[in-house]
Amino acid sequence: MGLFNRKKPSNKRRPATATRMDGYREDFMDYESQFTGQPQRFGDTRPVYTPLMADQDYELLDNIIHKNGIARKVVTKPAQDATRNGWRIIYPNDPKKQEQYQKALDALGLKRSLCQELIYYYAHGDAYGTIGIYSPMLDNNTAKPFDPKKQSISNIAFFHVFGQNHVQKIEVNDDPTDINYMKEAAVVINQTKSGDTVDANGTIKPGIPKTKQIVIDKSRYFHISLDKFEDDDTGNSIITRCWDQIHVLDTALYSVGKLLYAYDINVLTDDGAGYDPDDPVSKAEFDQQNKILSQNMGTDSILNLHNGQTFQRFSNNVSGIENLLTFAWQQLAAASNIPKSVLLGEQAGTLAGATTDVANYYDGVKSLQEELLRPQLERIIELLMWSTDVAGGSEDPDSVDWKLVFNPLWSADDKTQSETFQNTANAVATLVNSGIKDPDEANQMVDGQNNNAVQGMQTQTKGDSIDQGVTMEQAKRLMTELKKVIHDNEKSSD
Repeated sequence: MGLFNRKKPSNKRRPATATRMDGYREDFMDYESQFTGQPQRFGDTRPVYTPLMADQDYELLDNIIHKNGIARKVVTKPAQDATRNGWRIIYPNDPKKQEQYQKALDALGLKRSLCQELIYYYAHGDAYGTIGIYSPMLDNNTAKPFDPKKQSISNIAFFHVFGQNHVQKIEVNDDPTDINYMKEAAVVINQTKSGDTVDANGTIKPGIPKTKQIVIDKSRYFHISLDKFEDDDTGNSIITRCWDQIHVLDTALYSVGKLLYAYDINVLTDDGAGYDPDDPVSKAEFDQQNKILSQNMGTDSILNLHNGQTFQRFSNNVSGIENLLTFAWQQLAAASNIPKSVLLGEQAGTLAGATTDVANYYDGVKSLQEELLRPQLERIIELLMWSTDVAGGSEDPDSVDWKLVFNPLWSADDKTQSETFQNTANAVATLVNSGIKDPDEANQMVDGQNNNAVQGMQTQTKGDSIDQGVTMEQAKRLMTELKKVIHDNEKSSD
């Protein structure tokens, strides 16, 4: 439906609390929350929506995210940034195994899954991820606890995420003196069904709903909650937290649209007799005159007025509206922990200010990675190491030297990367040339570094060429580069 092309309802409008959204949408939230078709005061909208949002209506939350671009960005922006550049396994003592583990990790499609999990986390307040274990000898009853130290596994079959919509209410241990304080025993899922199938004739057969509840033991799933306190049954959606700010911006968008539509109006005053509403002829002449004025009022138009007629142009005064809109964006930035410059995709004031905003935002994203994503990824990597069909066989993760690092959230420019690459190469060459490190130790030192701009020097996954190692041509080229760096260092020291 267009912005201003609105069809008036024929009957009294029901409030949002009286109906499900089920795909129905009008242009702006004010109209959704009114008992009548036209809002009277902005403050009237608040008492209608507040209890609805407190009830965590997941269908309504999803509808708002689907239809409101600002709400969608608040929900999806941190999730996309936290998973966009991925992560790496560092296994410095065995680069070949590092590549194999990285390939197995990438095969699970975790970037997409974890991004969706964080979207559920922000949208619903709760998000879950379940691990599917593959082993011919293992009882895969999801209700039973699983311990890879006691039960042999072959591989990880999948990592699937889901929201709170089909999860039954679950109680956590609220005894602060218990070792399992604030932990869950299991999660119960209901109202599930198998997917639709298609036969050879193209007939779609709907999936059959499953009446049996699914129980997943705590050892087989992850659960993250947003703004959940001790006595809360579920987490709270970020839409609930930012509801007032999103509502204000939605109202501002509607108001600005109305303002632009009537920003400049033309008024023709006629001191004559005018027209008789009961006279069709005079009314037709009046309408025709207004139509001509509307169609021909351009910059090069000529207006011919009769005696007794005056023409004026009225414009709305919009001074100060920018400050009001800026205030609304600042409030949303404060509520969502996303800087205004990041929300709008523009720099805030000075370059230094924008840089600080972005740096602070990425610090928050990094904290999100460390707090929520790292435990899940490390658990998955540990299961891959216990798997007999990955990287040559099972091994105890606690017995080897490995770690997980997240790739940089942003990339330096080409000049900075080039300078970093050169400085690192010079440092490595100096260590080798002075006898402090041998070439193998220097290689392990580079591979063991965390995020930096010299990932081209580090071990990378090469698809199907994992078992081929370094070719003779690559080795010669590497030696030539190292000799050149060493020669340049000796020449500069002279």
